[in-house]
Amino acid sequence: MDWKKHALIIAIAIGFILGLITGLSAGKAASVLKPLGDLFIRLMRMIVTPLVIITITAAIAQIVDLRRLGKLIIGMFIIFIFLSALGASIMLWAALAFGPGVGVGLSPPPGYTPPTPPSVVDLILGVIPFDFVDIFSVAGLLKAIFFSIVLGLAISLAGEKGKPIARALQYLSEVILKVVMLVMWVAPIGVFGYAAWLMGTYGTGILVAYGKLITLDYSVSLAFFFIVYTIVVALSKRNPIVYWKNIIEPALVAFTTRSSAVTLPVNIRAAQRIGIPDYVTSLVLPVGATCHMDGTAMYQVLCAVFIAQAFGITLDPSLFGTIIVVGTLAAVATAAIPGGGLLMLATTVAAAGLPLEGIALIVAIDPILDMLRTMINASGDVAVATVMARVLEGPKWFLKSS
Repeated sequence: MDWKKHALIIAIAIGFILGLITGLSAGKAASVLKPLGDLFIRLMRMIVTPLVIITITAAIAQIVDLRRLGKLIIGMFIIFIFLSALGASIMLWAALAFGPGVGVGLSPPPGYTPPTPPSVVDLILGVIPFDFVDIFSVAGLLKAIFFSIVLGLAISLAGEKGKPIARALQYLSEVILKVVMLVMWVAPIGVFGYAAWLMGTYGTGILVAYGKLITLDYSVSLAFFFIVYTIVVALSKRNPIVYWKNIIEPALVAFTTRSSAVTLPVNIRAAQRIGIPDYVTSLVLPVGATCHMDGTAMYQVLCAVFIAQAFGITLDPSLFGTIIVVGTLAAVATAAIPGGGLLMLATTVAAAGLPLEGIALIVAIDPILDMLRTMINASGDVAVATVMARVLEGPKWFLKSS
């Protein structure tokens, strides 16, 4: 084994294991190590927005064949939505069958009436920046992606006059990825700090209902993670082992940092090692980090059912389709930051006609659920990228078994 080649992932794995051991032995006192994780998060958040804007704009600007670009964007979003809806459907039926919230025995709050969920129109308009400042925050990544796609198209349509800008953006992409490499060497320290804090804070004292919820979430989500993504990669006619070997590093980073945006630079590195073309990687992964969240879609549906069961509210079967659709859309609109799925949970809860007060039931254990769903969110983007590489490149594209 080339140890130098795998030095970073080894260091991250060691940091993760040492963090778990420290958290178990120190208990809540391990929370003093959380700032180490916060430091890493801040550094990564610092570069996420420029990384997204530069890489997406550069990728689109370099695709002269707009029909090819349209094929990439349409195909990408079809797969994104299908996988998220599939995960949400599987989780809905598992939650109804397993009943994690049954027996909690809470009563709906006085005067409770089902709230009105936001319309699909509101969700769509939320993608478009209200003003230019909107695109510069991590929470505004959807808006940044929309702006980047429009700018990239404009550069491509400009023809010869746009080529110098496209080349400059490509150079700038290489520079920003070097910045990513520098920041990534802080990852082992950050992973150690967060692993210790999470284990020390949430490792014990989970009530029975929470235990059932966590067990169901992890069992169904991990089954989806291993089975569905193996099938997706196999559809690209390539060896899934190559995918799994290279996805370990971003999966660990996603699991401990709980942020698809933070994991984006590591995902890009993994895709490059797999051999996915840069123009596919530079569009699918940044867009996927914000718009493709299978784990979050599953989480949205699971928590809605859990809240209904905890309050003794029977969900009408006519609501099942609504919960799946809104849960999928809420996942698309979720910011790629720690706890972003919790912020959007109100949308799914409202669509199901459930008391928003039920969200308070999830807050205490959300970090535990967030770790796994973020790992699934981030890993799924690379799986989709392999399929898009196959569609656009044809048989000439292959995954190296290195």
